[in-house]
Amino acid sequence: KVESISDVQQIADLFPYTTVCFADIAGFTAWSSTREPAHVFALLQTVYQAFDIIAKKRRVFKVETIGDSYVAVTGLPEPQETHAVIMARFAWEC
Repeated sequence: KVESISDVQQIADLFPYTTVCFADIAGFTAWSSTREPAHVFALLQTVYQAFDIIAKKRRVFKVETIGDSYVAVTGLPEPQETHAVIMARFAWEC
């Protein structure tokens, strides 16, 4: 039983100078269901390689790619005061 908020164990850290971007390809599931796996892989590889080049240029850290989802973050591991601006420029360029 939790008596007060101070009794709750912290399970996450706060990163105030951080922005996270979750990107998905619109219509990907329907499109990929009618294509050969090699064609799907080639598209994802091309898109994510381009994203990775932009991420490196903009100092954005790629966290993960899962299927057609690309997850990136600014402000980690080093805080960046302009994290939101950096991420917006990254997203715009992608």
